[in-house]
Amino acid sequence: MSTYVEPEDLESVLTAEQLKDYFPKFRKARSAYQVGIEWELLGVHSETGQALPYYGEKGVESVLAVLADRFGYRRIEERGHVIALERGGSYVALEPGGQLELSAGPVRTIHDIRSQLENFRRELKNVSEGFGAAWLGVGFQPFSGREQLDWVPKRRYEIMKHYLGSRGPLAHDMMKRTAASQVSFDFQDERDAMRKLRAVYGAGSLVSALFAHSPISDGKPNGFLTYRMKVWRETDPARTGLIRKFFEANAGFDDYLNYALDLPMMFIVRGDQWIAMPPISFREFLSNGWENFPATRNDFDLHLSTVFPEARLKNRIEIRGADEQRFGQGPAVAAFWKGILYDEESCEAVWKLTENFSWEERESFHVQMEALGPDAFLGTYRGWDLVRELYRISCAGLKRQGERNASGEDETIYLGSIWEDFITPEKTPAQWLLEKWEKEFRYEAVPLVNFLRI
Repeated sequence: MSTYVEPEDLESVLTAEQLKDYFPKFRKARSAYQVGIEWELLGVHSETGQALPYYGEKGVESVLAVLADRFGYRRIEERGHVIALERGGSYVALEPGGQLELSAGPVRTIHDIRSQLENFRRELKNVSEGFGAAWLGVGFQPFSGREQLDWVPKRRYEIMKHYLGSRGPLAHDMMKRTAASQVSFDFQDERDAMRKLRAVYGAGSLVSALFAHSPISDGKPNGFLTYRMKVWRETDPARTGLIRKFFEANAGFDDYLNYALDLPMMFIVRGDQWIAMPPISFREFLSNGWENFPATRNDFDLHLSTVFPEARLKNRIEIRGADEQRFGQGPAVAAFWKGILYDEESCEAVWKLTENFSWEERESFHVQMEALGPDAFLGTYRGWDLVRELYRISCAGLKRQGERNASGEDETIYLGSIWEDFITPEKTPAQWLLEKWEKEFRYEAVPLVNFLRI
């Protein structure tokens, strides 16, 4: 969930005509393409596995304060509390339940992403040891219930808490207990953006199934491999999940614009005040305003940040579907998608592989894979069979891109363990975790924490 940065120029009035140019202005030349990541981590006490509070001497706010002082971050505060850090265009933000999110500045290669993760890991470990804290790479808080977690004191989250809580039974679990591995990519023009979105929507549920990693909650198996995906499905159906239109060849920027315009609003910002909105659509707000407030460009930017489909369009294409992974697999999700989206041949091959499934088959797999992972069937195909093809397509794309590190290795090095550990034995990260939880960890919190900590 985005860290709000007040814009320098706030347009007084936004018109429907201005929105026609909203997405086209973000196009990039292929030579300028970059990859962005959001790395979400769950903070726990090392000796119990219980979630860190936000408040107090051993809380997340105190961790942020020391991180800022020790490593030169700028503090971002709200109502006297630290709610984020910034340094060099990268943000360390907090999700509503105190989850830590590194929103790193976009970079050119997965090698660069690996460096970003390693640098932040080193800083966070340096600080957290003094707090008896561990940060877990997993998709769901494994031991603490949602009532045990503090709400981070952001006005944005107060409004979202009430809004989403009225729309889905698991909305507060989503806000407070989930962690994802999110990646973002550039587009060259409308045709390129739609081609990439089709590929993401065509293969996204399969990739989410492969990276399933949230099988434990409240200290026991929850019956799912990616419980995080189930929680998202029961958050707000209007603004989450798959968007049917983007499986169609004639989809365009206007379709995403219309999808966003018709969704109810949550809030606007005027000065330093967050103002809860009535449940009117942005289209209504754009046409009529509300009370004495006309719609501004900043209002639409904020509105887009409250739209949560599996892939969303903003200034870049953001892919949101994968559970957070252990540190060793940290760059893998980004590498998997880069091999597909930044190579035209791979992008077309992925759509060709997935284009003929019906909407009903796609929806069915998207739900079934929450519990079954790639053992679920997409049409008549086992998910694992399709995942293997996606892996080969991605590796081929990465090899053609030819981005090498100082040792001469291309970006496929970040996918090797995915093939060896998950695809060959047909075991998701969640299934490995469940097996270890029972046989090796003997249902004890500390070994699990030590296994998942970054």
